[in-house]
Amino acid sequence: MKRFWNWLAGLFIDEFEVTIYFPGDGIELEDGTSRLSYNPKQYTCKRVKILSDTEFRLYKTDGQVVRIKTVEPVGFDITKIK
Repeated sequence: MKRFWNWLAGLFIDEFEVTIYFPGDGIELEDGTSRLSYNPKQYTCKRVKILSDTEFRLYKTDGQVVRIKTVEPVGFDITKIK
């Protein structure tokens, strides 16, 4: 019965793949300039709430809520799966 309910709910509920690019290590190049690397982290969510450039609230498909707060603005990609 639960498989049928999950299948039926899957028809009406959208899923999103959210990738957030957190700042990583700074690399200094030979010419004296510096470049910042990024550490991407992916989440599969049923709902995404962007509160500001530095604060996100993600509602994952397994029912968990992930709150992300950063000091500096981060880059992100949102892709609709279903």
